[in-house]
Amino acid sequence: MSISRFYIPTRFIIGAGSLAQLGKEVAKLGKVALLATGKGGSMRRTGVLDKVLKDLEEKGVKAITFEKVEPNPRSSTVDEGAKIARENGVQVVIGMGGGSTMDASKCIALASSSTESIWDHYVNKVTSKGRVPPIVLVPTVAASGSEANNGAVITKWETHEKVPVMKPETHPTLSIIDPALTLSLPARTTAQGGVDIFCHLVEAYITAHESTLINDSLRESCMKTVVDTLPLLLNKLDDIEYRSRMTWASTIACSQFANLGGGTGLMSMHGLEHALSGEYDIAHGDGLAALLLAWMKYTLPVREAKFKQLGEKVFGETDGIAATEKWLKKVGMLFTLKDLGIRESDFEKLAANACKTAPWVAFHPTPLDVPAIVSIYKNSC
Repeated sequence: MSISRFYIPTRFIIGAGSLAQLGKEVAKLGKVALLATGKGGSMRRTGVLDKVLKDLEEKGVKAITFEKVEPNPRSSTVDEGAKIARENGVQVVIGMGGGSTMDASKCIALASSSTESIWDHYVNKVTSKGRVPPIVLVPTVAASGSEANNGAVITKWETHEKVPVMKPETHPTLSIIDPALTLSLPARTTAQGGVDIFCHLVEAYITAHESTLINDSLRESCMKTVVDTLPLLLNKLDDIEYRSRMTWASTIACSQFANLGGGTGLMSMHGLEHALSGEYDIAHGDGLAALLLAWMKYTLPVREAKFKQLGEKVFGETDGIAATEKWLKKVGMLFTLKDLGIRESDFEKLAANACKTAPWVAFHPTPLDVPAIVSIYKNSC
Protein backbone atom coordinates (compact mmCIF):
# COMPACT_ATOMS: atom_id res chain seq x y z
CA MET A 1 0.00 0.00 0.00
CA SER A 2 1.29 3.48 -0.87
CA ILE A 3 2.07 6.09 1.79
CA SER A 4 -0.75 8.55 2.44
CA ARG A 5 -0.50 12.13 3.65
CA PHE A 6 -3.39 13.98 5.23
CA TYR A 7 -3.52 17.74 5.81
CA ILE A 8 -6.55 19.98 6.26
CA PRO A 9 -5.70 23.20 8.11
CA THR A 10 -9.24 24.56 7.66
CA ARG A 11 -11.62 24.99 10.57
CA PHE A 12 -15.23 24.15 9.73
CA ILE A 13 -18.50 25.39 11.21
CA ILE A 14 -21.32 23.30 9.76
CA GLY A 15 -25.09 23.30 10.11
CA ALA A 16 -28.30 25.18 9.42
CA GLY A 17 -28.03 28.68 10.88
CA SER A 18 -24.23 28.65 11.07
CA LEU A 19 -24.01 31.77 8.87
CA ALA A 20 -24.79 33.74 12.04
CA GLN A 21 -21.25 32.94 13.21
CA LEU A 22 -19.59 34.73 10.28
CA GLY A 23 -19.16 38.24 11.69
CA LYS A 24 -17.81 37.05 15.01
CA GLU A 25 -15.34 34.70 13.37
CA VAL A 26 -14.11 37.16 10.74
CA ALA A 27 -13.52 39.79 13.43
CA LYS A 28 -10.97 37.44 15.01
CA LEU A 29 -8.98 37.45 11.76
CA GLY A 30 -9.03 41.11 10.73
CA LYS A 31 -10.94 44.37 10.67
CA VAL A 32 -10.96 45.03 6.90
CA ALA A 33 -12.49 42.38 4.65
CA LEU A 34 -13.08 41.99 0.94
CA LEU A 35 -16.32 40.09 0.41
CA ALA A 36 -16.52 38.48 -3.03
CA THR A 37 -19.79 37.23 -4.52
CA GLY A 38 -21.12 36.33 -7.95
CA LYS A 39 -21.89 38.98 -10.54
CA GLY A 40 -25.51 37.87 -10.94
CA GLY A 41 -26.64 39.67 -7.80
CA SER A 42 -28.42 36.68 -6.25
CA MET A 43 -26.88 37.36 -2.83
CA ARG A 44 -28.49 40.81 -2.82
CA ARG A 45 -31.84 39.62 -4.18
CA THR A 46 -32.18 37.00 -1.46
CA GLY A 47 -31.20 39.48 1.24
CA VAL A 48 -28.26 37.35 2.34
CA LEU A 49 -25.63 39.93 1.43
CA ASP A 50 -27.29 42.74 3.39
CA LYS A 51 -27.64 40.44 6.38
CA VAL A 52 -23.96 39.51 6.24
CA LEU A 53 -22.80 43.11 5.78
CA LYS A 54 -24.83 44.19 8.80
CA ASP A 55 -23.37 41.34 10.85
CA LEU A 56 -19.82 42.29 9.86
CA GLU A 57 -20.41 45.97 10.64
CA GLU A 58 -21.83 45.16 14.06
CA LYS A 59 -18.72 43.09 14.80
CA GLY A 60 -16.41 45.96 13.85
CA VAL A 61 -15.40 44.69 10.41
CA LYS A 62 -15.28 47.07 7.44
CA ALA A 63 -16.42 45.09 4.40
CA ILE A 64 -15.63 46.00 0.79
CA THR A 65 -17.92 44.15 -1.60
CA PHE A 66 -16.68 42.72 -4.87
CA GLU A 67 -19.72 41.49 -6.79
CA LYS A 68 -18.05 40.66 -10.09
CA VAL A 69 -17.15 36.96 -10.07
CA GLU A 70 -18.48 35.18 -13.14
CA PRO A 71 -18.99 31.44 -13.70
CA ASN A 72 -15.64 30.01 -14.86
CA PRO A 73 -13.91 32.98 -13.16
CA ARG A 74 -11.49 34.97 -15.28
CA SER A 75 -7.92 35.69 -14.29
CA SER A 76 -8.60 39.35 -15.12
CA THR A 77 -11.43 39.42 -12.58
CA VAL A 78 -9.14 37.93 -9.95
CA ASP A 79 -6.50 40.56 -10.71
CA GLU A 80 -9.09 43.32 -10.33
CA GLY A 81 -10.18 41.97 -6.95
CA ALA A 82 -6.57 41.58 -5.81
CA LYS A 83 -5.80 45.20 -6.73
CA ILE A 84 -8.77 46.39 -4.66
CA ALA A 85 -7.59 44.23 -1.76
CA ARG A 86 -4.06 45.69 -1.89
CA GLU A 87 -5.24 49.29 -2.18
CA ASN A 88 -7.60 48.96 0.78
CA GLY A 89 -5.32 47.06 3.13
CA VAL A 90 -7.64 44.05 3.19
CA GLN A 91 -6.87 41.70 6.08
CA VAL A 92 -9.40 38.95 5.31
CA VAL A 93 -10.93 37.70 2.05
CA ILE A 94 -14.44 36.25 2.26
CA GLY A 95 -15.85 34.20 -0.60
CA MET A 96 -19.62 33.68 -0.48
CA GLY A 97 -21.21 31.80 -3.34
CA GLY A 98 -20.67 28.75 -5.51
CA GLY A 99 -17.43 27.13 -6.56
CA SER A 100 -16.51 29.95 -8.93
CA THR A 101 -16.75 32.58 -6.19
CA MET A 102 -14.84 30.47 -3.69
CA ASP A 103 -12.10 29.68 -6.22
CA ALA A 104 -11.81 33.33 -7.23
CA SER A 105 -11.62 34.38 -3.57
CA LYS A 106 -8.70 32.05 -2.93
CA CYS A 107 -6.90 33.49 -5.93
CA ILE A 108 -7.72 37.09 -4.99
CA ALA A 109 -6.13 36.52 -1.59
CA LEU A 110 -3.06 34.92 -3.17
CA ALA A 111 -2.62 37.57 -5.87
CA SER A 112 -3.09 40.41 -3.38
CA SER A 113 0.26 39.48 -1.83
CA SER A 114 2.17 40.78 -4.87
CA THR A 115 1.64 42.92 -7.94
CA GLU A 116 1.91 40.07 -10.43
CA SER A 117 -1.14 38.68 -12.19
CA ILE A 118 -2.66 35.52 -10.74
CA TRP A 119 -1.79 33.95 -14.10
CA ASP A 120 1.89 34.44 -13.30
CA HIS A 121 1.39 32.42 -10.12
CA TYR A 122 0.34 29.55 -12.39
CA VAL A 123 2.55 29.99 -15.46
CA ASN A 124 5.71 31.41 -13.92
CA LYS A 125 5.34 29.82 -10.48
CA VAL A 126 5.42 33.20 -8.77
CA THR A 127 5.53 32.94 -4.99
CA SER A 128 3.73 35.31 -2.67
CA LYS A 129 5.92 38.24 -1.69
CA GLY A 130 3.83 39.46 1.22
CA ARG A 131 1.21 38.20 3.62
CA VAL A 132 -1.65 36.28 2.04
CA PRO A 133 -4.81 37.28 3.93
CA PRO A 134 -6.74 34.48 5.61
CA ILE A 135 -9.56 33.12 3.48
CA VAL A 136 -13.08 32.53 4.80
CA LEU A 137 -15.46 30.61 2.54
CA VAL A 138 -19.24 30.36 2.68
CA PRO A 139 -20.63 27.96 0.03
CA THR A 140 -24.14 28.66 -1.19
CA VAL A 141 -24.23 25.69 -3.60
CA ALA A 142 -23.55 22.03 -2.84
CA ALA A 143 -21.19 21.21 -5.70
CA SER A 144 -17.53 22.12 -5.87
CA GLY A 145 -16.31 21.29 -2.37
CA SER A 146 -13.86 24.19 -2.72
CA GLU A 147 -14.45 25.04 0.92
CA ALA A 148 -12.51 21.93 1.93
CA ASN A 149 -9.31 22.19 -0.11
CA ASN A 150 -6.69 24.58 -1.45
CA GLY A 151 -7.58 24.14 -5.11
CA ALA A 152 -8.99 26.81 -7.39
CA VAL A 153 -9.75 26.83 -11.10
CA ILE A 154 -9.45 30.00 -13.16
CA THR A 155 -9.72 30.81 -16.86
CA LYS A 156 -7.59 33.06 -19.04
CA TRP A 157 -10.35 34.03 -21.42
CA GLU A 158 -7.99 35.41 -24.07
CA THR A 159 -6.52 31.94 -24.63
CA HIS A 160 -9.42 29.86 -23.25
CA GLU A 161 -7.09 28.07 -20.86
CA LYS A 162 -8.83 26.86 -17.71
CA VAL A 163 -6.30 25.73 -15.14
CA PRO A 164 -5.94 24.74 -11.48
CA VAL A 165 -4.10 26.93 -8.98
CA MET A 166 -3.05 25.13 -5.80
CA LYS A 167 -0.82 26.73 -3.21
CA PRO A 168 -0.42 26.12 0.53
CA GLU A 169 -1.64 29.69 1.09
CA THR A 170 -4.96 29.01 -0.66
CA HIS A 171 -6.25 26.69 2.03
CA PRO A 172 -9.23 28.44 3.60
CA THR A 173 -8.67 29.36 7.23
CA LEU A 174 -12.36 28.92 7.97
CA SER A 175 -15.35 27.54 6.07
CA ILE A 176 -18.89 28.12 7.27
CA ILE A 177 -21.22 25.60 5.67
CA ASP A 178 -24.87 26.49 6.16
CA PRO A 179 -27.24 24.28 4.12
CA ALA A 180 -30.01 26.85 4.60
CA LEU A 181 -28.15 29.05 2.10
CA THR A 182 -28.87 26.48 -0.63
CA LEU A 183 -32.65 26.47 -0.10
CA SER A 184 -33.30 29.11 -2.76
CA LEU A 185 -31.38 27.32 -5.52
CA PRO A 186 -33.42 26.39 -8.60
CA ALA A 187 -33.71 22.79 -9.73
CA ARG A 188 -31.20 22.99 -12.60
CA THR A 189 -28.45 24.51 -10.44
CA THR A 190 -29.18 21.93 -7.75
CA ALA A 191 -28.91 19.08 -10.26
CA GLN A 192 -25.71 20.47 -11.77
CA GLY A 193 -24.20 20.54 -8.30
CA GLY A 194 -25.26 16.97 -7.62
CA VAL A 195 -23.56 15.75 -10.79
CA ASP A 196 -20.37 17.60 -9.85
CA ILE A 197 -20.31 15.95 -6.41
CA PHE A 198 -20.92 12.50 -7.93
CA CYS A 199 -18.12 13.03 -10.45
CA HIS A 200 -15.62 14.13 -7.80
CA LEU A 201 -16.25 10.78 -6.15
CA VAL A 202 -16.68 8.43 -9.09
CA GLU A 203 -13.66 9.66 -11.05
CA ALA A 204 -11.26 8.97 -8.19
CA TYR A 205 -13.12 5.75 -7.32
CA ILE A 206 -12.79 4.32 -10.84
CA THR A 207 -9.25 5.51 -11.57
CA ALA A 208 -7.70 4.52 -8.22
CA HIS A 209 -4.61 2.43 -8.84
CA GLU A 210 -5.40 0.37 -5.75
CA SER A 211 -8.76 -0.40 -4.18
CA THR A 212 -9.16 -0.59 -0.44
CA LEU A 213 -12.22 -1.53 1.56
CA ILE A 214 -12.25 1.61 3.70
CA ASN A 215 -11.73 4.06 0.86
CA ASP A 216 -14.16 2.36 -1.50
CA SER A 217 -16.79 2.20 1.23
CA LEU A 218 -16.37 5.88 2.06
CA ARG A 219 -16.79 6.96 -1.56
CA GLU A 220 -19.63 4.51 -2.15
CA SER A 221 -21.48 5.89 0.85
CA CYS A 222 -21.13 9.48 -0.37
CA MET A 223 -22.11 8.56 -3.93
CA LYS A 224 -25.15 6.66 -2.70
CA THR A 225 -26.15 9.67 -0.60
CA VAL A 226 -26.08 11.86 -3.71
CA VAL A 227 -27.74 9.29 -5.98
CA ASP A 228 -30.59 8.66 -3.51
CA THR A 229 -31.03 12.23 -2.25
CA LEU A 230 -30.87 14.32 -5.42
CA PRO A 231 -34.13 12.99 -6.97
CA LEU A 232 -35.91 13.54 -3.64
CA LEU A 233 -34.52 17.05 -3.35
CA LEU A 234 -35.55 17.99 -6.87
CA ASN A 235 -39.12 17.14 -5.88
CA LYS A 236 -38.88 19.14 -2.65
CA LEU A 237 -36.34 21.93 -3.10
CA ASP A 238 -37.05 23.49 0.30
CA ASP A 239 -36.27 20.38 2.35
CA ILE A 240 -33.45 21.27 4.76
CA GLU A 241 -32.64 17.63 5.51
CA TYR A 242 -32.03 16.84 1.84
CA ARG A 243 -30.04 20.05 1.44
CA SER A 244 -27.94 19.12 4.47
CA ARG A 245 -27.12 15.70 3.04
CA MET A 246 -25.95 17.26 -0.21
CA THR A 247 -23.74 19.84 1.52
CA TRP A 248 -22.09 17.15 3.64
CA ALA A 249 -21.43 15.05 0.54
CA SER A 250 -20.07 18.06 -1.34
CA THR A 251 -17.60 18.96 1.41
CA ILE A 252 -16.39 15.39 1.88
CA ALA A 253 -16.13 14.54 -1.82
CA CYS A 254 -13.49 17.11 -2.71
CA SER A 255 -11.54 17.01 0.54
CA GLN A 256 -8.68 14.84 1.66
CA PHE A 257 -11.17 12.87 3.73
CA ALA A 258 -12.26 11.20 0.49
CA ASN A 259 -8.73 9.83 0.06
CA LEU A 260 -8.52 8.22 3.48
CA GLY A 261 -8.22 4.46 3.63
CA GLY A 262 -5.41 4.08 1.12
CA GLY A 263 -7.23 4.62 -2.17
CA THR A 264 -6.07 7.26 -4.60
CA GLY A 265 -7.31 8.41 -7.97
CA LEU A 266 -7.49 11.36 -10.29
CA MET A 267 -10.20 13.52 -11.81
CA SER A 268 -9.32 12.97 -15.44
CA MET A 269 -12.81 13.74 -16.72
CA HIS A 270 -12.64 17.12 -15.00
CA GLY A 271 -9.58 17.85 -17.11
CA LEU A 272 -11.54 17.08 -20.26
CA GLU A 273 -14.45 19.25 -19.14
CA HIS A 274 -12.30 22.26 -18.24
CA ALA A 275 -11.33 22.57 -21.90
CA LEU A 276 -15.03 22.74 -22.81
CA SER A 277 -16.13 25.33 -20.27
CA GLY A 278 -12.93 27.31 -20.82
CA GLU A 279 -13.86 27.67 -24.49
CA TYR A 280 -17.66 27.78 -24.43
CA ASP A 281 -18.34 29.15 -20.93
CA ILE A 282 -20.87 26.41 -20.23
CA ALA A 283 -21.87 25.34 -16.73
CA HIS A 284 -19.31 22.92 -15.32
CA GLY A 285 -21.94 20.44 -14.14
CA ASP A 286 -23.54 20.34 -17.58
CA GLY A 287 -20.21 19.58 -19.22
CA LEU A 288 -19.51 16.78 -16.77
CA ALA A 289 -22.95 15.25 -17.30
CA ALA A 290 -22.48 15.24 -21.07
CA LEU A 291 -19.06 13.55 -20.81
CA LEU A 292 -19.73 11.09 -18.00
CA LEU A 293 -21.08 8.07 -19.88
CA ALA A 294 -18.52 8.24 -22.70
CA TRP A 295 -15.71 8.66 -20.15
CA MET A 296 -17.00 5.58 -18.32
CA LYS A 297 -17.26 3.48 -21.48
CA TYR A 298 -13.72 4.45 -22.52
CA THR A 299 -12.43 3.32 -19.11
CA LEU A 300 -14.56 0.15 -18.88
CA PRO A 301 -12.10 -2.31 -20.52
CA VAL A 302 -9.53 -1.77 -17.74
CA ARG A 303 -11.99 -1.30 -14.85
CA GLU A 304 -14.79 -3.82 -15.46
CA ALA A 305 -14.80 -5.09 -11.88
CA LYS A 306 -14.94 -1.57 -10.48
CA PHE A 307 -17.90 -0.60 -12.63
CA LYS A 308 -19.70 -3.74 -11.50
CA GLN A 309 -18.92 -2.80 -7.91
CA LEU A 310 -20.24 0.71 -8.55
CA GLY A 311 -23.50 -0.71 -9.83
CA GLU A 312 -23.97 -3.07 -6.91
CA LYS A 313 -22.84 -0.86 -4.03
CA VAL A 314 -24.20 2.52 -5.15
CA PHE A 315 -27.21 1.74 -7.34
CA GLY A 316 -28.19 -1.79 -6.30
CA GLU A 317 -27.80 -2.94 -9.91
CA THR A 318 -25.27 -5.04 -11.81
CA ASP A 319 -24.29 -2.54 -14.52
CA GLY A 320 -22.79 0.63 -13.07
CA ILE A 321 -22.76 2.51 -16.38
CA ALA A 322 -26.35 1.71 -17.27
CA ALA A 323 -27.41 2.64 -13.74
CA THR A 324 -25.59 5.98 -14.02
CA GLU A 325 -27.37 6.69 -17.29
CA LYS A 326 -30.77 6.01 -15.69
CA TRP A 327 -29.90 8.29 -12.78
CA LEU A 328 -28.82 11.14 -15.07
CA LYS A 329 -32.12 10.84 -16.91
CA LYS A 330 -34.06 10.78 -13.64
CA VAL A 331 -32.48 14.04 -12.44
CA GLY A 332 -32.81 15.78 -15.81
CA MET A 333 -29.09 15.77 -16.59
CA LEU A 334 -28.90 13.32 -19.50
CA PHE A 335 -27.78 15.25 -22.54
CA THR A 336 -24.98 15.50 -25.09
CA LEU A 337 -22.24 17.93 -26.05
CA LYS A 338 -24.35 18.80 -29.09
CA ASP A 339 -27.17 19.78 -26.74
CA LEU A 340 -24.73 22.22 -25.10
CA GLY A 341 -23.83 23.80 -28.45
CA ILE A 342 -20.33 22.36 -28.64
CA ARG A 343 -19.15 21.95 -32.23
CA GLU A 344 -17.46 18.77 -33.42
CA SER A 345 -15.15 20.89 -35.57
CA ASP A 346 -13.56 22.15 -32.32
CA PHE A 347 -12.82 18.72 -30.84
CA GLU A 348 -9.16 18.55 -31.92
CA LYS A 349 -8.46 22.01 -30.53
CA LEU A 350 -10.33 21.23 -27.30
CA ALA A 351 -8.48 17.93 -26.85
CA ALA A 352 -5.11 19.61 -27.34
CA ASN A 353 -6.14 22.25 -24.80
CA ALA A 354 -7.11 19.53 -22.31
CA CYS A 355 -3.72 17.84 -22.64
CA LYS A 356 -1.97 21.17 -22.09
CA THR A 357 -4.02 22.47 -19.15
CA ALA A 358 -4.70 19.11 -17.46
CA PRO A 359 -1.51 17.07 -17.93
CA TRP A 360 -2.65 14.58 -15.29
CA VAL A 361 -5.00 13.01 -17.88
CA ALA A 362 -1.94 11.17 -19.20
CA PHE A 363 -2.08 9.08 -16.00
CA HIS A 364 -5.62 7.83 -16.60
CA PRO A 365 -5.73 3.98 -16.43
CA THR A 366 -5.90 4.01 -20.23
CA PRO A 367 -3.76 7.09 -20.96
CA LEU A 368 -5.60 10.00 -22.50
CA ASP A 369 -3.96 11.74 -25.45
CA VAL A 370 -5.48 13.96 -28.14
CA PRO A 371 -6.96 11.12 -30.28
CA ALA A 372 -8.41 9.39 -27.21
CA ILE A 373 -9.96 12.60 -25.91
CA VAL A 374 -11.42 13.38 -29.32
CA SER A 375 -13.03 9.93 -29.32
CA ILE A 376 -14.62 10.63 -25.91
CA TYR A 377 -15.91 14.00 -27.14
CA LYS A 378 -17.37 12.32 -30.25
CA ASN A 379 -19.01 9.61 -28.17
CA SER A 380 -20.54 12.33 -25.98
CA CYS A 381 -22.54 13.73 -28.90
